[in-house]
Amino acid sequence: MLPVYQEVKPNPLQDANLCSRVFFWWLNPLFKIGHKRRLEEDDMYSVLPEDRSQHLGEELQGFWDKEVLRAENDAQKPSLTRAIIKCYWKSYLVLGIFTLIEESAKVVQPIFLGKIINYFENYDPMDSVALNTAYAYATVLTFCTLILAILHHLYFYHVQCAGMRLRVAMCHMIYRKALRLSNMAMGKTTTGQIVNLLSNDVNKFDQVTVFLHFLWAGPLQAIAVTALLWMEIGISCLAGMAVLIILLPLQSCFGKLFSSLRSKTATFTDARIRTMNEVITGIRIIKMYAWEKSFSNLITNLRKKEISKILRSSYLRGMNLASFFSASKIIVFVTFTTYVLLGNVITASRVFVAVTLYGAVRLTVTLFFPSAIERVSEAIVSIRRIQTFLLLDEISQRNRQLPSDGKKMVHVQDFTAFWDKASETPTLQGLSFTVRPGELLAVVGPVGAGKSSLLSAVLGELAPSHGLVSVHGRIAYVSQQPWVFSGTLRSNILFGKKYEKERYEKVIKACALKKDLQLLEDGDLTVIGDRGTTLSGGQKARVNLARAVYQDADIYLLDDPLSAVDAEVSRHLFELCICQTLHEKITILVTHQLQYLKAASQILILKDGKMVQKGTYTEFLKSGIDFGSLLKKDNEESEQPPVPGTPTLRNRTFSESSVWSQQSSRPSLKDGALESQDTENVPVTLSEENRSEGKVGFQAYKNYFRAGAHWIVIIFLILLNTAAQVAYVLQDWWLSYWANKQSMLNVTVNGGGNVTEKLDLNWYLGIYSGLTVATVLFGIARSLLVFYVLVNSSQTLHNKMFESILKAPVLFFDRNPIGRILNRFSKDIGHLDDLLPLTFLDFIQTLLQVVGVVSVAVAVIPWIAIPLVPLGIIFIFLRRYFLETSRDVKRLESTTRSPVFSHLSSSLQGLWTIRAYKAEERCQELFDAHQDLHSEAWFLFLTTSRWFAVRLDAICAMFVIIVAFGSLILAKTLDAGQVGLALSYALTLMGMFQWCVRQSAEVENMMISVERVIEYTDLEKEAPWEYQKRPPPAWPHEGVIIFDNVNFMYSPGGPLVLKHLTALIKSQEKEPVLFTGTMRKNLDPFNEHTDEELWNALQEVQLKETIEDLPGKMDTELAESGSNFSVGQRQLVCLARAILRKNQILIIDEATANVDPRTDELIQKKIREKFAHCTVLTIAHRLNTIIDSDKIMVLDSGRLKEYDEPYVLLQNKESLFYKMVQQLGKAEAAALSETAKQVYFKRNYPHIGHTDHMVTNTSNGQPSTLTIFETAL
Repeated sequence: MLPVYQEVKPNPLQDANLCSRVFFWWLNPLFKIGHKRRLEEDDMYSVLPEDRSQHLGEELQGFWDKEVLRAENDAQKPSLTRAIIKCYWKSYLVLGIFTLIEESAKVVQPIFLGKIINYFENYDPMDSVALNTAYAYATVLTFCTLILAILHHLYFYHVQCAGMRLRVAMCHMIYRKALRLSNMAMGKTTTGQIVNLLSNDVNKFDQVTVFLHFLWAGPLQAIAVTALLWMEIGISCLAGMAVLIILLPLQSCFGKLFSSLRSKTATFTDARIRTMNEVITGIRIIKMYAWEKSFSNLITNLRKKEISKILRSSYLRGMNLASFFSASKIIVFVTFTTYVLLGNVITASRVFVAVTLYGAVRLTVTLFFPSAIERVSEAIVSIRRIQTFLLLDEISQRNRQLPSDGKKMVHVQDFTAFWDKASETPTLQGLSFTVRPGELLAVVGPVGAGKSSLLSAVLGELAPSHGLVSVHGRIAYVSQQPWVFSGTLRSNILFGKKYEKERYEKVIKACALKKDLQLLEDGDLTVIGDRGTTLSGGQKARVNLARAVYQDADIYLLDDPLSAVDAEVSRHLFELCICQTLHEKITILVTHQLQYLKAASQILILKDGKMVQKGTYTEFLKSGIDFGSLLKKDNEESEQPPVPGTPTLRNRTFSESSVWSQQSSRPSLKDGALESQDTENVPVTLSEENRSEGKVGFQAYKNYFRAGAHWIVIIFLILLNTAAQVAYVLQDWWLSYWANKQSMLNVTVNGGGNVTEKLDLNWYLGIYSGLTVATVLFGIARSLLVFYVLVNSSQTLHNKMFESILKAPVLFFDRNPIGRILNRFSKDIGHLDDLLPLTFLDFIQTLLQVVGVVSVAVAVIPWIAIPLVPLGIIFIFLRRYFLETSRDVKRLESTTRSPVFSHLSSSLQGLWTIRAYKAEERCQELFDAHQDLHSEAWFLFLTTSRWFAVRLDAICAMFVIIVAFGSLILAKTLDAGQVGLALSYALTLMGMFQWCVRQSAEVENMMISVERVIEYTDLEKEAPWEYQKRPPPAWPHEGVIIFDNVNFMYSPGGPLVLKHLTALIKSQEKEPVLFTGTMRKNLDPFNEHTDEELWNALQEVQLKETIEDLPGKMDTELAESGSNFSVGQRQLVCLARAILRKNQILIIDEATANVDPRTDELIQKKIREKFAHCTVLTIAHRLNTIIDSDKIMVLDSGRLKEYDEPYVLLQNKESLFYKMVQQLGKAEAAALSETAKQVYFKRNYPHIGHTDHMVTNTSNGQPSTLTIFETAL
């Protein structure tokens, strides 16, 4: 848990001067570095002190806490919006001044444009005064242009920073809240939902701040423009304004529809990502059961629903963009039609002043204002979602102070509690016990008895509905399912404590980790990936135990830590760690290993949440309580506690068995426990890096479009776009042509006194109307078609990617953490669905407009082509130079973002552990450090894009200056209409050109998402799901597997895990994986069985009563990953699943590690009955469960050491198996030998003639069971 950042590069912005701040010069050194080489994390500037996550989060949290208090006093619901406004209004209000100046400049520009055109209308070569005035006007025009260029970007930079601050503060609060959620609240939300708040909802804040000011600037500007237009063209301006005002509610109506669709889409997306998460987490089970097809259908259906909503909202967006595109045309059309019909005469200056003024107001009114409304409504939805989350129940902060006399103890009196307030039956009922220092309380009981719940009550996770729990002292907790976070192995053990070598070594020794560390190349500095990718289950369990022991707490709560390891290591841990190292502590041990009960100071037997018995081991024996009636046969319990120091135990304390105990059983031990972090991480980092190097190739674009439609459609799309742009330009050109004809007419009229000539209104108006209609229709058609093609292609690519993921070999899932795969399905597909089509269309529209502007200017004043060439070259160089750096910044932004998410989901997995160790502060610091790292990248992303935009607008300003002064110099050859057209177009270039370039870069950046998705569409595939050669329908008749000299490794180039294995064996269950959904869906995902069969299967594994007690019986929804069942119950569900499937081969991998001996015996019995005709392969650590197997196979470091019947192996005093049995103590060993003997004679001597050792004995109808037992003595 080390902080992520050392002191990094100081931020040059802190001491940049005004000029440097305005033009973003302080970024130049960064661009130089980016030009020379790739940018790395160390090149990023540290976060400004006021942007630190901790500072921002605590500030906003303060306001929120006040708001919650205020609401409590006024008996209202607290409002997060109010807290946000109180926190940020001052700093944000100042930015309004920028908006005001900028929008004023936009309104002033057209007036001076009109004056220049006027000069051309009344052109007199002799009048030098007029010429000088015209030059003055041109100068003011360019000055306005420059002001706009500079202010705009300063403003945007500041509002985006404000958005970033709000987002960071929100994330800090969400994480802080997640660490405090009570268990009731955890039931109401899922990890997926919290991650979604952090990935999607808070992003709305980045966008909302940008547009917020336009809520007041928009209407103000509209009023100013109307006034100016009135002065220019009188009453007809109202017609145009009316159109604008009609378009507004239309757009906001679209916006409303859009956000309602958006929230529907969000729920489908949530569901799809949640299911994806389960598919990726449970991929092993899915592959083992060959359930890919059905899960594929499940996801496909969710995706279909999601896509239909996305298509609808995309069409709405398309209409919105199209209306934006053609709005100005319709407005100008309506205005001038009215103007002419009212009998006025058109002049160039009037036309183009009106066109430019409308242009200025249109952007604000039709784009920024509706955007503001849409963003605000989206933000409000997000704020609501976050607010609901922030108001969930928190766990009560229990203080574990020592009482005044300093006595440490755990005292529970008459304790009753419910996990679920709705259920009738309490989880725990009427428990009372006291544990003092130096005592070991063993808690035993059948599966689902409430043993883990008892620990959670002591932890304070389970609130009492009755009775009390008093805990005095610091707690250390070891969870049943081990939790490791990504970091080094050492940091997992230290967990924030100082490293003290001697104590550390002691802990390592006590927890049997010494050998494991020697086997890891980097020892305890090996990096463990997400969810501990490089460790086996047994190793994770021991790391968890070591973490607890190192804490040196007063009270130890151990939830079945011995299940995941084999008998010998379990004994080592019990004696050295629990009995010796912790002997002065208060220890509560939940266990299924009854052989350890003798060592316990008191034993508590639970059943159905009630205390059946409590007392010491001897009391139990004296009072003649039959252990068997409660749990298990009693015959092996009578032996005396073993004498510490028995030589057999001590010499081999650090057996390798611990290392390999789980190797076959947990394929999560990916690249073998030996793989060092370099090799572990190489495939990982590579897959991240080979991304966005260099440009996105043409190939990616081709694949992207081809995924969406046939090439004929695409060619049609291109033609449609061209037609739309041509119509767009022609409409304006027609107006200027008309004005010119009119002014020529006026000249003749003045000259010749012949007044009768009027232009043929119908002809001019008719053509004008035709062009306007064409512009609108083409605009709409092209928008919808683009969206249709691109959303379609997103759908195709998602399906291809999903199919390819399902067909990927398991190794792929071990190499790539869940987060990275999920990221492809959430963030990247999100881009393809949502942002990319919009950006693409926007880019196409603006690009065509830029081309239009330049062509018009060149057509009017051909000379302009000359200065255009150098400007073009500068631009191309600038864009290349910028993209080199920007791509790296964008890449850093996305790589620094994922640690934020993985830290959150890892913290949620280890929530109880974090809280038990009081490590919330430290996790929060770590989260803030991850956030700050992301903020560094985000800050650069904002500033670099502004740096570029300022320079682009400078190029455009040059263009405006050239056109303005050029036309004045060449005044003789030009007429007013042409100048008007060229200049008014040049002015629109200002914002548009840089927007176009930014969108092109944006498209390229988002195409990276397309590349990432395409990259996952052709992963290395496993063998096809179905073979050409079909087996007969009844196949297989018997489960026989032959291993013939097999060598096996988990990844190419990894260590050999099995070496030269020759044997005969079989395949099924692993650790219990349940999916969200009903119990029925878990047992029988494809509805192949009747209810009766399902109930029978549940009856077989003794879960029937449990399920019948649930409110919905078999249709009860399971919480995420089945977390509302105990681990033991989940294993029983998996066993029921196996019974239903009636497979010929059953592999039981530690199936009974987490259940009590009674249930264990039950399971073994069931297996013998139910799978009598199957080949059963058990991987176990409990010898008593497997002593009656047909064969036992002992593996050591991946080599087959012994393979024979248990009785035969026990006859050889040198055999490893014999030694392991002796480990258990005399009585237990004797009992096991006796059982083995009975089984052997019963099996072999009814008909003598033992079958050959390579063919499993399935002939006599007995089950052929083979046990693999792994060790390395």
